[in-house]
Amino acid sequence: MNNISLRSIKYESIKAIFTSIADSEKISRAEISEKTGLSLVTIGKIADALLDLDIISQVKEVRPQAGRRAGMLSVNENKFALILDFTSYEFRYAVLDLRLSMTEKSQYQYRNELTFEENLGCFLAETKAAIDTKLSLENCFGIGIAVSGPYNSDSDRVISSRVPELCTISLERTVAKHFPGMIIRIDSQVNAAAKSNITHVDNYKEKNIVYWYIGNSYVCGAYLVGGNLILGKDKHACQFGAMRFSDGETLEGKLEKCDDIEAYADTLSSAVGTVIRILSPHLLIIEYDAKFVCSDIIPLIKTNLIEKYGLLHENMPDMIRACCKYRNSHRGLTMDLRDLWLDRLVFDEE
Repeated sequence: MNNISLRSIKYESIKAIFTSIADSEKISRAEISEKTGLSLVTIGKIADALLDLDIISQVKEVRPQAGRRAGMLSVNENKFALILDFTSYEFRYAVLDLRLSMTEKSQYQYRNELTFEENLGCFLAETKAAIDTKLSLENCFGIGIAVSGPYNSDSDRVISSRVPELCTISLERTVAKHFPGMIIRIDSQVNAAAKSNITHVDNYKEKNIVYWYIGNSYVCGAYLVGGNLILGKDKHACQFGAMRFSDGETLEGKLEKCDDIEAYADTLSSAVGTVIRILSPHLLIIEYDAKFVCSDIIPLIKTNLIEKYGLLHENMPDMIRACCKYRNSHRGLTMDLRDLWLDRLVFDEE
């Protein structure tokens, strides 16, 4: 069976079956049917095609009793995504498998005697050499690039960034010179982290979700409706740190002046309350690695919203804390790459 045979089957069914396999160490066709509601006939056709495409593999279930051993399905352990992180001058790469688990990571030592473009070239060359030595690029299903600002694919430029040199470089073209023929996906780390985080929320496609990222020197986030990012001018998401108070000062400016956790939580609560009143989200996901925030700040925010800023209990959305910023953005990019790769394998012409 080849990829043409899948064209008569809904892509949503193909993706649902693949995702069920990827989310499990191993799974039977019957278990996939229970999870997806699809028939065993449909699952069998799709599984056979995915096996032929080398996307998944089949192992035998070991049973102590006599009887027929059922075929268990698993993703191909050799397939991986390569994630390049350019959100700071400490360039990083990470390797994630089809289960979205990080299997390897490394950091580049920036050389001040070289220009930015020279450092970038060295990093890409060293990364390619390392991957060629440890893995095989033939098994790489795509390259994801995390940047600290919005990316315009038409101009191949990062529009704004905490690494300003990126705004002057044709990033996709530069990476493609070192990794020709690869699927490449570029996105801001905030957008990628937001897309990753919402997948942990039940029925996230039926909810309006606000994602906040709070760092030591900047605050940003994203607004997602039905699982999709709502983007503004130049593909910016939510620049929460640029919110201005009545005295004209920005949220980032006020947070920078806070010298204890109570003042920090109070300032943040005021901004969070404004966003809640404007967007009325079902859920807030808050991720942070900022000063003072060594424990869960969400209870303080909720208390301030009700007692100081007058938010009614019935208008309080659910709030959860996220962690591991880099892992989330890398996971979000790998999710996008996995979908692009699967779509290309299934529907591209031979």
